[in-house]
Amino acid sequence: MSMPKKSSVLLFFLLLASYLVCHAEQARPGGRTLRYRITSRGFGVGELKTVIAPVQHAGSRAVRFHSDLAIDANLLLFKVSTRSSEDAVIGEHGTLSYRRQGEDSGKSSTVDATLEGGAFRFKMTDIGASRSVAVPRSSYDFTTMDCPETTMQREGEIMEVRLLDMEHARVVKRKFHWVRSEEVEVGGKRLRCRVVDFSDANNSCRRWVSKDEAGVVIVRQDGTGKGGNYSLRVVSVSDGPA
Repeated sequence: MSMPKKSSVLLFFLLLASYLVCHAEQARPGGRTLRYRITSRGFGVGELKTVIAPVQHAGSRAVRFHSDLAIDANLLLFKVSTRSSEDAVIGEHGTLSYRRQGEDSGKSSTVDATLEGGAFRFKMTDIGASRSVAVPRSSYDFTTMDCPETTMQREGEIMEVRLLDMEHARVVKRKFHWVRSEEVEVGGKRLRCRVVDFSDANNSCRRWVSKDEAGVVIVRQDGTGKGGNYSLRVVSVSDGPA
């Protein structure tokens, strides 16, 4: 059996958590907890837990997002161990702050970023080496903590946006295509989802997105890298922290 290349798997998983919170008009008052199972080539390789809760930021309503990702893949020709934790605050007009701490096979990295003075200002550390980056707000339309596809108006629509990759502090052009709508069952409930393909220079994925009065849920996401296919699916959605 052909196994995925390590670099492709890492690219997908390290970006994955950043894709799982979406700017919503209103968060559920007590918050919402989502748990996901991650598979590669039919094997379970990891879990992701996200908590989304309403907060106040500078006197305005916002949403706080926290995620914990654990990947342990120990297959015949492939082994990787990754841990990461992310925090973000998303306001009515997009992402306001972002922090990530991660460890990949014993090598640590951090990202600390805040929107201030008309730019997202990043402080980044990777295996002990530090650097600072400023990305002007005018240079991007959305961040990877937003869900641009929820702004699309109809099935079949195609759009391209400038997306700020919060983990790597760089702007990429990403194309979205609303393929169709379908219902998916989660925990005994039927959720109406948009099925959207998106791609950029680094990624190609299909995502199932559901939106209700409490916000936006990524129900499923399948990604394709140079070395293989990957899938993430929600296994439970509950109110409040868990």
